[in-house]
Amino acid sequence: MTIVVAIDGPAGSGKGTIAKEVSSFYDFPHLDSGILYRSVALLYQESGKKDFNDNDILALANSINLKEIDLDKIRNKEIDEISSRISSIISVRESLKKFQLNFKKINNEKKGIVVDGRDITTVIFPEAEVKFYITASLEERADRRFKELERNDVKIEKKLLIKELQKRDQRDMERSTAPLKVAEDAFILDTSELTIDEVMVKVRIEIDKVLIDME
Repeated sequence: MTIVVAIDGPAGSGKGTIAKEVSSFYDFPHLDSGILYRSVALLYQESGKKDFNDNDILALANSINLKEIDLDKIRNKEIDEISSRISSIISVRESLKKFQLNFKKINNEKKGIVVDGRDITTVIFPEAEVKFYITASLEERADRRFKELERNDVKIEKKLLIKELQKRDQRDMERSTAPLKVAEDAFILDTSELTIDEVMVKVRIEIDKVLIDME
C-alpha cells in the first residue's frame, strides 16, 4: 500500500519546505502541484500569446512534461500572476488533477508519496492517509516570500508583496472550483513561530502513527 501525505496551505506558509523534508526523511517521492501550474504559465509566457484563451492553455496543460521545463524560470512575479489566473480555469485543473493522480500510480511500489498544493487534501487526494493544512501569519508569509524572491534576484517592496499575497489568498479561497480550504480531518499547523525542526517533529508524529498502523 502506498500512503499519501497531502499538504495544503496558502502561499508562503512553508508547505513546500515541509513537503521536501518529508520526502527526504521518508524517501517518499514528492510532487509540488504548484510547479505544474507555474510550468503551464511559463509555457504560455514563452508562446508569446497575449490573449488569455482557455483552450490554448488547456492544450499546454495536456502536453506538459516537467522534464522539459526550466524550473529556474518559474519563480518570478509574472509567473506568479499568470499561474494564479490559470489555476481558476476548471478544464486546466481537471487536466492537472489527472497528472497528480497518475503520480501515485507510477509510484505504487513506494511506501508513500507526498504532494503539496492548495486542493490536495480536499480534491486531489480526499482519502489521503495523512492530511496537513499549513498556515502562518500574513506578515510571516510575506517575509518568507520576500526572502525567496531576493534569492532569485527579484526586487519588490514588502508592502506591495503583502497586498499581492492578500489578493492571492482571496482568489484561492473564493474561486468556484477547488477553493483553498481546511479539510475536516486535516492536522492544522501554524508555522509562524516555529523552526523547521520544530515543525517536522509534529509532522513526523502524525505520519509515524499511520506507518505504525500499517505494520
